Amino acid sequence: MRPTILMTRPDPDGAETARDLARLTGLTVARSPLLAIRPAARLPDTGGAGRLIFTSRNAVRAYRDLGGEPKPAICVGEATAAEARRIGCRAHAMGGDAEAMVGAILADPPADPMIHLRGAHARGDVASRLAAAGLSVTEAVIYSQDLLDLTSRARALLDGSAPVIVPLYSPRTAARFAALANPRAPLYLVSLSAAVNEAAQRLDTAVRSVADRPDAEALTRATIAAVQRVEAM
Repeated sequence: MRPTILMTRPDPDGAETARDLARLTGLTVARSPLLAIRPAARLPDTGGAGRLIFTSRNAVRAYRDLGGEPKPAICVGEATAAEARRIGCRAHAMGGDAEAMVGAILADPPADPMIHLRGAHARGDVASRLAAAGLSVTEAVIYSQDLLDLTSRARALLDGSAPVIVPLYSPRTAARFAALANPRAPLYLVSLSAAVNEAAQRLDTAVRSVADRPDAEALTRATIAAVQRVEAM
């Protein structure tokens, strides 16, 4: 039986990635987002900050939706920087994850005050670590990541006999999937990072793999490699 890919990434990124994987693999990609991204009620005051910090595309979109004005921005990853440029920010990618970005900022700190605009659930303690090093930085939550359930289609796939390949993009999504899933189907997990893989550790799997870099492009490549392994069996 051919495998199915189960996409748990929040929309709109999840829908875009599902289309890409369907095109690249020729497989059915079932969507079951496990988080809903919702902007905050209003934008916090960013007037004192000369530079924005974005650690996700969701943060950029929330800033746009809340009426934020373009400013210079430091971003995790080129995809986030590209999203920030689309809303008029002069944006630079500094590292592929929060850890690398913090190191890059500390190595060449900007002179102007910064504000980290983030979701309610975030990793890396970006603002506190930069502030502890003496930099002028604050943070503000501008969107929530609300938990969703598996769809009936996702549950049916996990209860079936055909292999299910699940790329996991964040520790929070991985933990949610692990809490909801009780698969009978052969399960192939592909994680963005070791931390994401650890968050889904309770699940019994046929095979686990981790992307060679913590970014969406690397995870897409790792997912395609998982498809090829399954189909070669």
